[in-house]
Amino acid sequence: MDIELPFKHEDEKNFINKIHPLIRFILPFILVVPFLIINDVYLVITIIIFVTFFNLVFRLHLLKIFSKLKALIPFILLITIFVPFYVGNTVFFQLNIGIPLNIYVEGLAYALTLFFRIIGAAFVFLTFFTSLTYSEFIEALTKLRVIPSFFVGSIVIMLHYIPILARSNRKVLEAQDLRGKNFTSYWQRLKTHGFIMGKNVVHNMERSEKLYESLKMRGFSGKITFAPKKMKVVDISIVFSFFTISFLLSYIINLEQIYTEVIKLFF
Repeated sequence: MDIELPFKHEDEKNFINKIHPLIRFILPFILVVPFLIINDVYLVITIIIFVTFFNLVFRLHLLKIFSKLKALIPFILLITIFVPFYVGNTVFFQLNIGIPLNIYVEGLAYALTLFFRIIGAAFVFLTFFTSLTYSEFIEALTKLRVIPSFFVGSIVIMLHYIPILARSNRKVLEAQDLRGKNFTSYWQRLKTHGFIMGKNVVHNMERSEKLYESLKMRGFSGKITFAPKKMKVVDISIVFSFFTISFLLSYIINLEQIYTEVIKLFF
């Protein structure tokens, strides 16, 4: 399993680069927060369609985003797959595996909505984060002002070790393959990968702590600085536009009626 940070290379140029990094960092929150608060699957689908068109218009790496989103699906399924067994009152189906297990209609509906909300949130964040370079992401964190500098320093160190952990895990799995270890299923490989990563996280936490202490001894205060970039009027207008779109979709436009009418046209 290969894990890469969702950031683009420094030499990749596109039109969205002209938008201030802080604005690109804030935009996904403007779109995601409404459908995380409002339980409306039509709103989630509309935001996904809107962001997809945004990807196409600004020529972002849509296939790269989908490939990273695909890697998250097993974890999202683990979150939602057990919801129908304990949420609801109306029994849809009953499983007999020694003990009766009820699958509820309300639970199925809630699990489906929850799945779409998590998928939608991940898709939106990946879209905008893949438009940022690693340095732009850190710059956006420092410009927020609400995040303490020591916390930003910890995030930098954590992000530094994620690819290292991934490469270390891959080498261990390759060594097991060479020694005749056969993985009969994807889930067994995922379980083994998680076990190895857990051990490596504990080991590398000590490494990151020693690294942070050594940086402090060399005068690092935890505050990261960048060459200042001025925020333009266009950046502010983009934030205002996204706020307006999010508000209209959430509270003004009747999305359910629109989707119902569109479906009637086809059927």
